[in-house]
Amino acid sequence: MRFVKLSPTKANTWLDCPRRFYFTYVDRRRVAGSWAHFSYGNAVHRALREWFEIDARDRTPALAEKLVIDSWSSDGFRDDDQSRQWRDHAVEMVTAYLDDLPSNLEPVATERTLAFKEDGFVVEGRIDRLDDDLHDPSSNALIVIDYKTGKLVPSEDDVRGSSALAMYAVMVSRALGRPCTEVALHHIPSGEVITWKHTPESLARQVERMGAIATDIRRAEDTWESVEHDEETFDEIFPPKPGPLCGFCNFWDVCAAGQAHAARKMPWDGLGELGPDSD
Repeated sequence: MRFVKLSPTKANTWLDCPRRFYFTYVDRRRVAGSWAHFSYGNAVHRALREWFEIDARDRTPALAEKLVIDSWSSDGFRDDDQSRQWRDHAVEMVTAYLDDLPSNLEPVATERTLAFKEDGFVVEGRIDRLDDDLHDPSSNALIVIDYKTGKLVPSEDDVRGSSALAMYAVMVSRALGRPCTEVALHHIPSGEVITWKHTPESLARQVERMGAIATDIRRAEDTWESVEHDEETFDEIFPPKPGPLCGFCNFWDVCAAGQAHAARKMPWDGLGELGPDSD
């Protein structure tokens, strides 16, 4: 049986749209251009990572501003003015978030890549942050922290049902040998922290779900390798799943189903609108 390598992103891509999965992971098509909301989110993530790499005595609001500015990319923005507005917004947001953190907080790790193996598949992922469980230091437990920079504040259901967060918890437990059942989304724009504590049973269900996804992917890829490649077979093995986000797909130009469902979005359309005081 062929071994399948998964990540939470790869698994979610398969579930969201097998056609997009094909273009991304089987055909490995190159993606031209960039999305402004990715540039924005990447800069925030990088600034937060680098904040904790600097001696605590040197961490100031001015440093937070510098880290965001140094991490900034204008890729995908409409023009320099829009890029500047969102960069300034990111500076305010990151500074406010860091100001609310405990002054003595020192993460166990930031952007740590871990993995775990099961029969027939392996799951790998990069965790934004790992914290000690300060509520119960004697437990030696760790808490998974994932940063979110989108417009909407995540709900508790989002955290509870997140396969990615659950997989991160399993990675930590198995790779680092420390208990990890609590996961959290930190919504940077609002400062909201939404947590969930898994049970061994709920984590086992998520691992089982990953196994089912790995089986489906293996079957699709093996079948594709063994048959003649025509349009009918393509639609059967890697069917498109049109939805409201088709306009943001990197492969909209080569997907008739996506084109029929949604108009192509501009690279900055995922940002939303800033308030009148953001200038």
